[in-house]
Amino acid sequence: MLSHLITTSVPFVTFEEYSRLTGIPVNTVKDYARRGLIIIKTKDRPGEKPLVNMVAMRELAAREALEKLGSNQTAIL
Repeated sequence: MLSHLITTSVPFVTFEEYSRLTGIPVNTVKDYARRGLIIIKTKDRPGEKPLVNMVAMRELAAREALEKLGSNQTAIL
């Protein structure tokens, strides 16, 4: 059973903060975002600073973990 509780203190973070949290270099974070590997908050206005959607990234990680563990696992997230 997947029972690891993952909490997210804030729903969105800057590329710089995401880099700090994950250890991924900022330029790599930007490249991953361009390639769609990191989920970005929809911008309300042009020129708005891009923000990583931490809630969506957590969900993506949880789903990937369940896939790797097999479909008979139950998640408590």
